[in-house]
Amino acid sequence: MIIEVRKAREEEVNWINSKYKEINFIESNFENELIVIAECDNIICGLGRLISIDNNNLELGGIYVFDEFRGLNISQEIITFLLEKNTLNQNNIWCLPFSHLKKNYERYGFKEYKQETVTIPMEILAKHQWCEVNYNNDVLLLHKYKNEYDTNIRPKSRIVFKDIGV
Repeated sequence: MIIEVRKAREEEVNWINSKYKEINFIESNFENELIVIAECDNIICGLGRLISIDNNNLELGGIYVFDEFRGLNISQEIITFLLEKNTLNQNNIWCLPFSHLKKNYERYGFKEYKQETVTIPMEILAKHQWCEVNYNNDVLLLHKYKNEYDTNIRPKSRIVFKDIGV
C-alpha cells in the first residue's frame, strides 16, 4: 500500500467541508489554511489542516481518517506532512485533540497548555470551549513551538509526499 499526502486544491474545499460536516468538525476556509488530503493507493482516506490564527499562532486540526483506513498510521502521516511542509512563520502551534489521542500528539512535541508559558489566543480558547460543549469526548488543549519538531520521529511507512510547492 502506498500512502500519498498532498495539498488540497481550492475546488475540493466543498467536498472537504462535506466530510467535516459528517463528523461535526468546523468547516475549512481555504484562504487561511493549509489543507491536505491523504490517499491510499489513489483512494482518498483522510484529511488534515493547519489554520492560521494570527501572526504568531497556528492550529493543527481537522485530522480525520476515514473509518475503513484506521489503524494504518495515516493520521501520523498527515500530521508529519503538515509539520514538515509548514512554511508559515507563526511560532506557536495549538492542537485540540480528543483526550484518547494525547500520546499521538506528544510524539510531535505537543504538551498540555500551561498559562505561564504562552498566552492562548481567544480564538483557540473559544474553539476549545465549543468542542467541550459539542463533543462527547474530552478535548485537550495542547501547544508546541514550531521549532520543537524532531524529524527523526517520522513514521516508518511507505509514504510519498507529493511536491506541492508550499
